[in-house]
Amino acid sequence: MAQALIRKISDETLADYRAAAAAKGRSLEAELRELIEKNRPARAKDSAALLALSERLRAGTPASAALVDSTEYIRWARDTDAGRYLGGGSDNAGR
Repeated sequence: MAQALIRKISDETLADYRAAAAAKGRSLEAELRELIEKNRPARAKDSAALLALSERLRAGTPASAALVDSTEYIRWARDTDAGRYLGGGSDNAGR
């Protein structure tokens, strides 16, 4: 198995991972290994895995979400600077 050395991790970050590992009753190394494996990037050549990921994402998306027209929200966000209305009024009430 390969090894990697990661430098310049803040003390706070490392302490948080140590605490998470201790809460699960395992070592810091095991905690970090799981994190790395869990967040492993998909390979572009692995089309079957990407297709499976796509299907899982579709399954978790409600069918009604595909029917929602986002035009009104996009216009509102653009015209009010995402709710920070620039004209001094309260044009974004209720949103």
